[in-house]
Amino acid sequence: MARPVTPILSSFACCRRAVWATATGVAMGPLADALAAPAGRELLMVTAALEPFVLPPQHPLGEGMDIDLAREALALGGGYRLRVEHVPWRRVLALLKAGQADLSTGVHDTPERREYLAFSQRYGESVRYGFYTRRDSGVLVRRLADLQGRRLGLMAGAVFPDALQAAMTGPADRAVDLHSQLRMLAAGRVEVVVGNELPARWLVQHQPYGAQLQRQPFVFDSGLPTQMAVARQRPDFPAVVQALNRGLAQLAKAKRWEALQARYLGA
Repeated sequence: MARPVTPILSSFACCRRAVWATATGVAMGPLADALAAPAGRELLMVTAALEPFVLPPQHPLGEGMDIDLAREALALGGGYRLRVEHVPWRRVLALLKAGQADLSTGVHDTPERREYLAFSQRYGESVRYGFYTRRDSGVLVRRLADLQGRRLGLMAGAVFPDALQAAMTGPADRAVDLHSQLRMLAAGRVEVVVGNELPARWLVQHQPYGAQLQRQPFVFDSGLPTQMAVARQRPDFPAVVQALNRGLAQLAKAKRWEALQARYLGA
């Protein structure tokens, strides 16, 4: 007589939920609901690589801190599943504005973007900007004024706090992502790269061109929150934002961001 399959599968599912709950510190009941969510609850996230927040597909460490957090928050808060597509940052914004994607992470809140995006509560840390130069250039960045007149490498589609933007008076070359920015710097096409401090440090530590580059001592803390954003073109966008916020609140209480930092950064 064949052994019944259902109890075995049920036991496996319970064990998997228990392991997840132990790792995150979050009760496993909501996750069970998320695992049973119908296909119609799937959301499309579009995002650009920004290590370690968003890692390239098939990276051995995982998908990245932001994607892990978004998956868990949406599952806990509303039983949503997440499908992820990687595109350049300007394409991320264009797809969200056109309603061809549902959400993204690490989006700065601006009046222009509020017209087509609804923002979640904050997560992680405030946005900090780092500055990189070539080791052989002699360029020093110790304050914002040191950027004036310098040829800068920036990310296409990025927006900056007013104080930082005002200091960037020189010409700028824009690249599709931070990796391309740093490669431009290594090739001598720009004098200073301005970018998110942690991802820039990650790339310089992990890429061959890093030996040619120097991290400047000055870091500009914008004080701006890190947020996720949902396309307003989605008819139920308020419900998605509410689900995100419910999940993010639970994960914040469980110190999930700190656990992700330990996993991805070894901190």
